[in-house]
Amino acid sequence: MWRLTRGEKAFTVINSSLLAIFAFVCAYPLWYIVVLSFNEGRDASLGGIFWWPRLFTLDNFRVILNDNTIVHAFWISVARTSIGTAGSLLITSMVAYGLSRKELPGRNQMLLIFLFVMLFNGGLIPYYLQLVHLKLINNFWVYVLPGLFSIWNMFVMKTSFQNSIPEAVVESMKLDGAGYIRIYFSIVLPFSMPLFAALGLFTAVGHWNDWFTGAFFVNDLNLQPLPTYLQRIMSTIEASQMISASQMTSAHSVSLYNPDAITSKSVRMATIVITILPILFVYPFVQRFFVKGVLIGSVKE
Repeated sequence: MWRLTRGEKAFTVINSSLLAIFAFVCAYPLWYIVVLSFNEGRDASLGGIFWWPRLFTLDNFRVILNDNTIVHAFWISVARTSIGTAGSLLITSMVAYGLSRKELPGRNQMLLIFLFVMLFNGGLIPYYLQLVHLKLINNFWVYVLPGLFSIWNMFVMKTSFQNSIPEAVVESMKLDGAGYIRIYFSIVLPFSMPLFAALGLFTAVGHWNDWFTGAFFVNDLNLQPLPTYLQRIMSTIEASQMISASQMTSAHSVSLYNPDAITSKSVRMATIVITILPILFVYPFVQRFFVKGVLIGSVKE
């Protein structure tokens, strides 16, 4: 029977201890937010370290669910994330498949141009003027259309299509009279499910956490997603704490948001919990598709 040596045991203990400390450092802030979200507001304002809600309550989440603005912002985030992720994966994968399988005139030059474009960040002012020209300012589609094509995802998909999809399967489909569209939906999608799950997760997280677009290109509060709404709430609270009591009750401060919904620290933590919950629920869904994609994509030659 094989046994660990004394040095291997010491290494295992040290390695496990370091991983446990690292996991605690990463997980405790999230746990602290969750605990405060279930804590009574006046008790949470006292400060200190919380391991469990001292005064457990669900009133913080009731305040959020009764605020139609927050609920509406949540569904805006769900819509933009769902449409943006699905559209980006579909369009980017079709472009990647075409570049990986079809000998197009100037294909290599096109790929070099894509690589060259990735070296530079787009300027904010030209990007804004472009959105104005396309009439996307204060429009829901400003969240979706600019991100429908990802150069990075395209290169990852192109490499995967070339290396993982058997050429024999594609050629047999062509002999049966199948075109590129049918081959894409019958072969490429089933074979690439693990890749789609991974890239879809990163794309969805990027869409969900994007507060910049709503803050700079959408002035209509009815079209702002939850991260932008939460960011504006935090900014409003920080600004209110720096001004006098008379200025805090001015018409401008009250007109943007409901003051009763943002004064409690526990309510703000509950809003953050609702913001991160959908991303946490995505992980088991993606894991299931990882296994399914591997089973569907297995081919014996």
